[in-house]
Amino acid sequence: MKNKIIKKLILIDLDGTTLMDDHISIHPKTRNSLEKAAQAGHIVCICTGRVSRDAEKIYKDLNMSTILISLDGGHISDPVHKQFKRIVLPISETIIKQIFKHEVLNDLIDNAVVEYYNHGMSLNPKDKFFVVDSEDKTEMGDIINDWKGPASNLIIKLKSNTNFKYIVDTLKKDFGNSVIVKSDLIYGVEHISEKPILIINNKFVNKGFAAEMVAQYYNISLKHTIAFGDQLNDYEMLKTVGTSVALKNANPKLQEVASIITDLTNNEGGVGDTLDKLLSL
Repeated sequence: MKNKIIKKLILIDLDGTTLMDDHISIHPKTRNSLEKAAQAGHIVCICTGRVSRDAEKIYKDLNMSTILISLDGGHISDPVHKQFKRIVLPISETIIKQIFKHEVLNDLIDNAVVEYYNHGMSLNPKDKFFVVDSEDKTEMGDIINDWKGPASNLIIKLKSNTNFKYIVDTLKKDFGNSVIVKSDLIYGVEHISEKPILIINNKFVNKGFAAEMVAQYYNISLKHTIAFGDQLNDYEMLKTVGTSVALKNANPKLQEVASIITDLTNNEGGVGDTLDKLLSL
């Protein structure tokens, strides 16, 4: 009698992990491994910092039909079966307006994006830094006056890094009961420049929470969950699962908490190479 294969939950970050450095391509080794894992009965789920409309393009490219985790766990959906009720962890309209009107940001905002479900608004949607996909249809608008309703996340680019730490600390102090304020990590990609970035989410948003939700849904133990990541927005996810994998090209601080570091980078098919080895065991 053959040994029964233990079903695994496999969580994959996109940028810098599953995707190569062009943020579009998937290495053939990784694509083949993910397809084989799904065919063998394992559950493969995307868990990304991207908005759902960007993540869904890769989701479809991989012919997936599982739960999709976007916005670092702020948006969890079931695009194909629609049997899992969509979970969105919002920031209220009141808090959004208060943040944009806060004196600490007065005349310092270079550009900003507000996103909810598949809808987005930007002060300047042509800003290439915010565009992950050439087909992005984020509309232009005055966020304070034109945006209505809650949002999944806010991304704010400042004009300079002057007093940046003070700005971050002040926003955390004044809005910490509602949101989490992160810096220099947009769509899971680390970015450090003279025009720093603020990423603001609902305070309960993190990939570790999302990993627990999806493992529960599929009745798979976290002990039998494998997660791949490369940046610090993957930290909670890697701390939560049984087998945590950081890419060879990952942030050194993430590698410190990972149980495995891949032999290959994202551009070399690191996810596929390591996943094949893990599943063969």
